[in-house]
Amino acid sequence: MRDYLLARLRELPIRSRSTLALWLGAAAVGLVAVLLAKAAEWAFAGFSLLQARWWWWPFLSLPLGGMAIRWLMQRGGQGAEGSGIPQALAALAVADDAEKTGKLLGLRIAAAKFVGIVLGLGSGFVLGSEGPTVQIGASLLLGCRRLVPLHDAGLRRQLILAGGAAGIAAAFNTPLAGIVFAFEELARSVEERTSGKLIGAVILAGVVSLAFLGNYTYFGHLRVPGFAYSILLPLIPIAVLAGLAGGAFSWLCVHQQRWLPVPVQTWRRNRPYLFIAGCGLLVAVCGLFAPIFGSGAEATSHAVASGQPLAWYYLPLKFVSLLGTFLTGLPGGIFAPSLAMGAGLGSWFAPWFEPALHTKLLAIGMAAMLAAVTRAPLTAAVIMMEMTDGHEMVISTLAAAMIAASVARLFRTHLYHDLAERALLALQAPAPEKKP
Repeated sequence: MRDYLLARLRELPIRSRSTLALWLGAAAVGLVAVLLAKAAEWAFAGFSLLQARWWWWPFLSLPLGGMAIRWLMQRGGQGAEGSGIPQALAALAVADDAEKTGKLLGLRIAAAKFVGIVLGLGSGFVLGSEGPTVQIGASLLLGCRRLVPLHDAGLRRQLILAGGAAGIAAAFNTPLAGIVFAFEELARSVEERTSGKLIGAVILAGVVSLAFLGNYTYFGHLRVPGFAYSILLPLIPIAVLAGLAGGAFSWLCVHQQRWLPVPVQTWRRNRPYLFIAGCGLLVAVCGLFAPIFGSGAEATSHAVASGQPLAWYYLPLKFVSLLGTFLTGLPGGIFAPSLAMGAGLGSWFAPWFEPALHTKLLAIGMAAMLAAVTRAPLTAAVIMMEMTDGHEMVISTLAAAMIAASVARLFRTHLYHDLAERALLALQAPAPEKKP
């Protein structure tokens, strides 16, 4: 049967095989995104259950879990570290070199990313699973090029773009945000042919995700007051502060050599396992005072749905714990944790305004913080609109996202693109010689 199907496949025209590869890959991305979301949810639920029973559990699970993930990455997960979006950006830049592209994207890397995310959330690290789905989606779609006997850089680029966009769409159930993200962040200019394939892949991945998870919104259906000019009073300071906090976070992530003390850098270089354990203990300490573990989706969802602000210290503790997780280099995204930080920022202003505006202030802070960290304001605004069914907040969230992204430019850091440039430099560096 397998030989028969392969024979029939080879009889198809190249264009038909290319379309078939795209459809199969997009469907696979939707399925894997659902599996990752569910596995991550169950893993974190297990961690939360153990933490509720034994308050000291994070002091054990975080150091040991972090070291175990590092060991697994070293044994077969090279290329799966970090968020995954920089790797997808770097792969687009070297799409004409199949060997270099394979070091950034591949089925092995996708599998390692999947396992690393689940173990990381099961250990209690502060990370999200949505951003890494970009690298997983791009890897899956790129793997489908084997159905098309073409060594074409243009085809590889189209598959990477479509896979990354489909990953965002399926992970958040936000198809429009997936398309916007591809245009705004993954590629500044896209061919007309690529645009059509990208949209088709996003729709198909979304349909597969919808079939398994149903028609849901990430943070539920919010009902908030419509736009009024009075919202500018809290919107502007929230957006400015989000721009400063998000820009500072990106700067700290990119320029670690400039602010980490030299002894700490030496410790990380010479004792990486102990350094990861130390970062895990830092996250555990922060978790003693606020529910900062995991992506933050649970705490944020409760706050947004109820309109009850988060504690004032949630934002700084989430900031520190997310930065500590990022420093480990373990697989993990920052989309959902950035949204959680934004909810914490919006909570600072909620007590000063009527309760009917609390949910809207939190949502504005979430969109602004995500825009500041990623420097992708359109994606941030559209994601918030689709995740909350908050069409009444379109103008508010878009304005906050644009202001926050503009303020974040003061730090002259573009997190994903700067990290992608480093990934490209690492590809060009000569391999170390083996000692005889």
